[in-house]
Amino acid sequence: MIRNKLKLLFLLSLMLFLCDDIFALNIGRAVYGVLTETYNGASTNASAGNDKIFIYGNILNDTDKIEGQYSNSIGIGAWLGVYFNSGGEWGLNPQNMTAYTGGRLYFSAKVPTTIDINNSGNVFKISDGVDKIVPFNSTNIKRIDNGAEILDTKIKNDNAWHTYYIEIDSFTGLQLANITYLFVVGCSASNDAAILIDNVYWAKAKTEPRSFTVTVKNLSDHQTTTDQIITWSQSCFRQSWTAANQYIELDLDQESSNWFVRVYLDNGNDKRKGLWCESVDIVLPMAWRVRPDILPNGIDTLDIAVYNVYPDYGLYDVGRNPGGTDWYTWCPMRELKAGIDYDDVKVWTLRGLHTVVWKHDAYDPLTTYIERKPKIYFAADCSNALGGLVYRANIVTQLVYE
Repeated sequence: MIRNKLKLLFLLSLMLFLCDDIFALNIGRAVYGVLTETYNGASTNASAGNDKIFIYGNILNDTDKIEGQYSNSIGIGAWLGVYFNSGGEWGLNPQNMTAYTGGRLYFSAKVPTTIDINNSGNVFKISDGVDKIVPFNSTNIKRIDNGAEILDTKIKNDNAWHTYYIEIDSFTGLQLANITYLFVVGCSASNDAAILIDNVYWAKAKTEPRSFTVTVKNLSDHQTTTDQIITWSQSCFRQSWTAANQYIELDLDQESSNWFVRVYLDNGNDKRKGLWCESVDIVLPMAWRVRPDILPNGIDTLDIAVYNVYPDYGLYDVGRNPGGTDWYTWCPMRELKAGIDYDDVKVWTLRGLHTVVWKHDAYDPLTTYIERKPKIYFAADCSNALGGLVYRANIVTQLVYE
């Protein structure tokens, strides 16, 4: 007898690192975001447990960037500063940052060839009420190229993006228990071009634990599950593409100059591209979608439709326009083959969240989202499912970094 009951599940395989406690405020995270679209940290919005900051200076958003949607362009003779804010402009609210003793200040910079790094007006600062200065020509500034640290380099003025760090201890006499300004950069009035700054964050000492956490949560109440299993409802039996009852939430607290998060199948057989039942060799295709927020939300839903006209076959969110440029919102899951790193398994990079769009891939920056914890949703095509069977898939959610 065939029962009209279908239990769909998969075993979630994780690559985890040691995890710090999550504080009510973001101070205390291994990586503390200052001017970044990737990492949790300070924000101009104090909601959701953020530490409120104020950003000042004659700056412009620039689409030439290292991460996310834009960088900060600092004009000639201008300053870019970020300070803890108590409300209202210039309302300082000193914070205890001793958790970052022995840590580093990371940033990326693009400095034109005409700028003199020996000019005393080109500097970086952190303040505890008194400015602590590191000039552009300081050998305390270290560069990271292609994941390798290049020591004693100073700032490189070659009109190309580079990632740098300064040891927090290099800011002589800095009182970490009383930090007012997290980051300041000055562009000398004698310069003849702007400086671009991007991806600024503090990081704890290398001996402190880092984390990449993957949490399974219920769609119904957004609470963490106890069994870490993704399931589909009985009502999905003989139905087309349907979203799972759970999603996974990612939290990155691990710095790297070159990283991405990928999700893929590890079923051990390229023909098993989805949920599969070994006893009858049935495969239910699967797809994923990544978002920075909880769905459904406004125009974005978890209702899936199929556009099956060749050659533009694709899965799209019914809340989106299937004739527009943003309608391939779901991406088929792949079995990852050795030595091949498909772009369509990468869900999160420094560019943002992987958005599948019509005829090309794009990345949705996390600019406007306060809490930068992406959510991955899963769907399965249950059209050919037989009742009374168990279907499984081994899913790997993995941080890859240098």
